[in-house]
Amino acid sequence: MPQNLRVDEVIAERTVESEVVRNVSIPADRPAAARVVSVNARVEIRSVDLETGFVVINGIIRSTIYYATAEDPSNVVSIRSNFIFTERVAVRGARRGYEADAEAVITDIDFSLINQRSINLEFTLMIDLDISAVDVVPVIPSRRDIDMRRERLRIQRSIRERNFTRNLVETIRLPAAVSSIRRVVDLDNSVQITEIITTYDRVRVRGIVRSNLLFVNERGQLEYADLTYGFNETFVFNGVTPEMNAYVDTNVIREEANLVDSRQLRVRTEVEFRILVVVEELVDVPTDIISPVDGLYPVSRTILVERIVIEERTRISARDTTRIPEGNPDIARVISASGNIRSGSVDVDAERGGVLISGIIDANVIYVAALPQQPVYFAPATIRFSSFLSFPQVRSNMRAFADIDIVSISASQISEREISVRATLDVNILVTERVRVPVITGISDRPVEVPRPTPPTGDGYISYVVRAGDTLFIIAQRYGVSVERLIAINNISNPENLQVGQTILIPRN
Repeated sequence: MPQNLRVDEVIAERTVESEVVRNVSIPADRPAAARVVSVNARVEIRSVDLETGFVVINGIIRSTIYYATAEDPSNVVSIRSNFIFTERVAVRGARRGYEADAEAVITDIDFSLINQRSINLEFTLMIDLDISAVDVVPVIPSRRDIDMRRERLRIQRSIRERNFTRNLVETIRLPAAVSSIRRVVDLDNSVQITEIITTYDRVRVRGIVRSNLLFVNERGQLEYADLTYGFNETFVFNGVTPEMNAYVDTNVIREEANLVDSRQLRVRTEVEFRILVVVEELVDVPTDIISPVDGLYPVSRTILVERIVIEERTRISARDTTRIPEGNPDIARVISASGNIRSGSVDVDAERGGVLISGIIDANVIYVAALPQQPVYFAPATIRFSSFLSFPQVRSNMRAFADIDIVSISASQISEREISVRATLDVNILVTERVRVPVITGISDRPVEVPRPTPPTGDGYISYVVRAGDTLFIIAQRYGVSVERLIAINNISNPENLQVGQTILIPRN
């Protein structure tokens, strides 16, 4: 049994909007542009560094630009360009030694043609930032002379995290319903993990690569095809045993498709696998003394425990309709659709008997216009989704989280001005319950004075006098507030320099 419990205290949570503006030059070996059709992009966070009062986020935007050529407006060409960016965010209370994590999505892309060989791009990013501090709570071992009440907690300890890069290569034959290919315009790949197996010194990952292929068929028309192929990769991971759990996150670094012939493609996907291995343990934590012993007194501390109530994976679908923008020509046929979940739009609420999930998908539809030259146009679409997932054990005071991935987006023509768009989503549901558990961290030979708050002040705060051994983290844990909030309320310039006898204000909960 571990002799210590790791406790994470949230220092700060931020949602930051940022803009990245770049100009792209069309390479000399590619045709000049008459019009930008559409731009797709994804963002990756490469590093998050902490400084005093600041968080520095470094990332990369990988973009694909589709444009109609000047010599033939019905011909669509794609080019790819990557942009490195750095965002410096002011966060009071941030400092080296804390842990930080950031996730980012692109919520909007604006583009314009500067001239036939230059394109301006503006990306709007939404970055979710979490900063936490780690504390270690000692766990007292069993003693024959003291009868203690114990509570069993399930905890996870991180063993190791490693990154691997693999090339997933497959020769794919086109389905019979797909036209033969004259030229590949673009390939956009995504990875779906289907199974993770831990063995001795090995982690095996199985999954599917989904390839969204945009191509010109033998009749010179632009078409779209959804192709898939599977993979089974084994990673050497010393120290791993079958009873451990592994979590895998993937990032597509680059992809390419080469024609073998008009009916076969050789697809290569370079993927970064981020693998975290953890061991799960049941820990018997001493919470109280059943029969007091003369001359021995417990030293206690209250910790906040997140109990897992539900872990579930499911799939939902959503459908919506959209009209093409005024000024765009009518639709001859729809080619493809892609999209992203709008940042900040997803709501996940625990209710009595289940979890309600809702959100918005911003989709891009590419279609061929009903004009003599059949140029390609872009139309934005919005898909709203809402689904109630039934779990009888869930209550409204619990916390619910959802990790949602888009499996596929498809579009079909309803009329000359209207399009039906459908999305299929994979949803990972996590429901937890936060409870405070007293933990006996030691035994003293003299009574331990438990700090008690003074009555609330008139403005809704508690006056607390700092005692020996107190830290802002311990005080925040004791009263259920964040360290950052204590720093802000009390205008504390150096969180590590609390003085015994100092009075601080704590918001009443």
